[in-house]
Amino acid sequence: MEAGALAEALGISVETAKGLMGVLVASGWAEGDVSVGIRLTMQGRERAQELIRAHRLWERYLVDREGMPLEVIHAEANIREHEMTPDEVAKLDADLGHPAWDPHGDIIPDAGCRVPPPAGSPLTDCMPGDRLRILHVEDEPPALFAQLVAMGFGPGVEVEMVEHQPRYLTVRVAGSPLILATAAAERIHAVPVPVLPVPLGELPVGVRARVVEVKGGGKHQRRMLDMGLVPGAEVTVLRKAPLGDPTEYRVKGTAVALRRSDADTILVEEITNG
Repeated sequence: MEAGALAEALGISVETAKGLMGVLVASGWAEGDVSVGIRLTMQGRERAQELIRAHRLWERYLVDREGMPLEVIHAEANIREHEMTPDEVAKLDADLGHPAWDPHGDIIPDAGCRVPPPAGSPLTDCMPGDRLRILHVEDEPPALFAQLVAMGFGPGVEVEMVEHQPRYLTVRVAGSPLILATAAAERIHAVPVPVLPVPLGELPVGVRARVVEVKGGGKHQRRMLDMGLVPGAEVTVLRKAPLGDPTEYRVKGTAVALRRSDADTILVEEITNG
């Protein structure tokens, strides 16, 4: 990243951005020339993932335990995330019951696990007539996020696409049509809402399906997410064991085996088109 891009992302001056970049290089978290651009080292990427995990856990805490509104928790979590040791983060995780998602719909990874990108597709990829369930709303920039929250957009909310124009979209939320600028719609990720989702374990060999929802508690949800079984992911039933359990599935190019009890916590819709 170069200084101008960092300054724009953080809303600071280029000189301040260069100073921050110098600190990152001096700490061993980044490498490169501050005047040209830097990139994170392996140590830096690991630290970044630790901070993201702590940040999302704090956001969950601030909403669930302190009742803070969504539009203000990001700034508060930015402060608290730097005040914790790995052991304290693990304790916070356990105290919260190992939640799988933060209040914005971002996945909370286990310690040492890769931070996955937002699940689902942006609203700008959807077509008129589509019924969708929101999974994630980007919390930056804060002013836009606050506006989206005030309009009723949030994880779990179901919407219907009414009109798709190059510069704006019209979606129906709770029966009311709302107009969204394309730049705002790109920050909302959603998955199709099937008429009747079914448990993954009920599908026969050879069927392709799309994940709609992951049931179960925090640790179970996280284990499924680590396997790639996130809402919107495509799954193919490969083969069943001679006695029917476990069953092997292909998820994002990787074969995974699930027992029926686990597979039945994954709700899917069958993909019928080629």
